[in-house]
Amino acid sequence: MYILSREEMYYLDKYTIEKIGIPGKELMESAGKGCSEFIHQKLLKPHSKVAIFCGSGNNGGDGFVIARYLKNWGYKISIFLLGNPDKMSPETLENYESCRDLKIDITQINNAEIELSEFDLIVDAIFGVGLQGTIKGWSADLIEKINTSGKTVVAIDIASGVDTNTGQAEVAINADHTLTMANFKYGHFLEKGRERSGKVKVIDIGVPGELYEKFPPKAKLITDENVKYPERSPLSHKGDYGKVGIIAGSPGFSGAAIMASRAALRSGAGLITLFHPAGMELIFETQLLEVMTYTIPKLPFSLSRRSETKTERGDKEGFFKKLNSMDVLLVGPGIGTSNETVKLVKTILQKWNKPLVIDADGLNILSENEDILKMISGKPVILTPHIGEFARLTKKEISEILTDPLEELNNFIKKYKCNILLKSATTVFADGENFIFDISGNDGLATGGSGDVLAGIIVSFLGQKLPLEDAAISASYLMGKTAEKLAETRKPASIIPSDIIEEIFKY
Repeated sequence: MYILSREEMYYLDKYTIEKIGIPGKELMESAGKGCSEFIHQKLLKPHSKVAIFCGSGNNGGDGFVIARYLKNWGYKISIFLLGNPDKMSPETLENYESCRDLKIDITQINNAEIELSEFDLIVDAIFGVGLQGTIKGWSADLIEKINTSGKTVVAIDIASGVDTNTGQAEVAINADHTLTMANFKYGHFLEKGRERSGKVKVIDIGVPGELYEKFPPKAKLITDENVKYPERSPLSHKGDYGKVGIIAGSPGFSGAAIMASRAALRSGAGLITLFHPAGMELIFETQLLEVMTYTIPKLPFSLSRRSETKTERGDKEGFFKKLNSMDVLLVGPGIGTSNETVKLVKTILQKWNKPLVIDADGLNILSENEDILKMISGKPVILTPHIGEFARLTKKEISEILTDPLEELNNFIKKYKCNILLKSATTVFADGENFIFDISGNDGLATGGSGDVLAGIIVSFLGQKLPLEDAAISASYLMGKTAEKLAETRKPASIIPSDIIEEIFKY
């Protein structure tokens, strides 16, 4: 399932009309009919009263078509027009006139003094995908009145006030349902737009499917239909599923290493080695029965060979020999940000050119050391920040990131040439070329340790030879669907990361 930007939707619409030869009037008719059928079949009872708020643009035209169909099906319809018929496109004006011919009650309004208590349903067809900026004045007052009416609200294409590309929604309709044309839009899933959109359903308006192959959109939504998990064979052995290295843990943060390792195990990794600081052997060897452990030599990794003793040199060479035998590597959960750890991460990035996941404290080290951050450029690296960590990486405020997260992702990736899985209620994978959205999961994942579990699944999938893109977004989706499955038997607030680990691949 694709997700479209404002510009992509405009282009597909225009191409369909001008090159394919499907008139705009026909597309509007299909849009309005599809929306009215859903409303008729799913939301209304006989003789229901419906208020339809229409702007003078094509979104309003869809509203007029909806009004026609619902009127013909026996519902009492009232249209409230924001705007002027003189500014309508030909197809919108034609449908407006058709509503007048059907004697549908149409009231042109210029204030918010409207009584909504008599209506059973409200349809928002005011602004649509073209709106940019914040709604102000009496229109803002009207939206507040609709939001506080207590009525079921259906938004057409996108809730009025939600920015199509960013999801920004300072003043916007709170929709229970959004019926969107052709495909999802970015704003349905980003920032406040996800909250304002309610349940989103795509309405087929007749845009030919082959256009998506001819002009592939930049973004798609991960679903059960397109998720890619590692392939398994009954004739395989442990070596087929990757040698996974995990550098994690420090005193007081052993849980992060344990959860990442267990998650990697549960998601199918063949052989796992946990590299950890000295003094933690007993903890990990008793908690991780199926994971090999290796002590990181306690050395300043910037030592020159001349100043090393023979023993120190041997310890360091043995460590890197073991590390280099790994197929993939995860660095970060609970490792801390001490000077010694910073030097370790820097040395690893100098030497490592295989798939690498950097999470948690690994990200904090990158954000505080520009010289180390630059070392990821062009390497097969996945960074897994949440919004706060990404803000630190970019040296910006969280509010700046949320203003346009996709643009911020593209700017960062262009500069550092890496892959990012930006974790949030809507998680987005970005590689500089495309976006993949994941909307799975629930608030049960809003718990410390969830990121460690996700990082463990990602590195496990990399070890099982999934490409970077698939490993990152499929791990996120697996974790989200697992949380959804757990919520069938317990409240999300009671879900903890260990529950996720034990339920992996049970959904």
